[in-house]
Amino acid sequence: MKLIDEKGKLFGKINAIDCCVLVLIIALGIGAYVKFGMDKTNNSATMQPITYSVKVEKVRKIALDNVKVGDTLFDKISGNAIGTIVAVDSEQATERIKMPNGTIVRGDVENRINLILTVDAEGIVDDSGWFVNKTYELLVGSKTIFITKYFECEGSVNEIF
Repeated sequence: MKLIDEKGKLFGKINAIDCCVLVLIIALGIGAYVKFGMDKTNNSATMQPITYSVKVEKVRKIALDNVKVGDTLFDKISGNAIGTIVAVDSEQATERIKMPNGTIVRGDVENRINLILTVDAEGIVDDSGWFVNKTYELLVGSKTIFITKYFECEGSVNEIF
């Protein structure tokens, strides 16, 4: 018996084109399951407390009044809650200034402060990093837009304790 007969049928029973379409549909189905259907998070990992700080630079002093201890902090891009603010500190904002003689000094920025938010969250800590709520990866120095109920700002993760 031939593999493909004169009518183009595979083993004399199924059309070769239909067989290719069937294989393609099965491959797409498997790909869709792997991409969207599989649970990629490690369900056996235990959640543990993570404390980190977020630094928001050069904001107006009124921003300090809009951030309160107990507020939930969100990542604007994903919309996910990424912890609860447990402490709010501020410091005078500074920047490098080039003087007329060519030297560079650090000077205060008028009417601006830096906010340092200490945040508590639940997450996973493993060899690959810190993950708040199993999904949001904490990276020191990574910038994102943080929001609370009354405040929105761009800041960066300053330190992970």
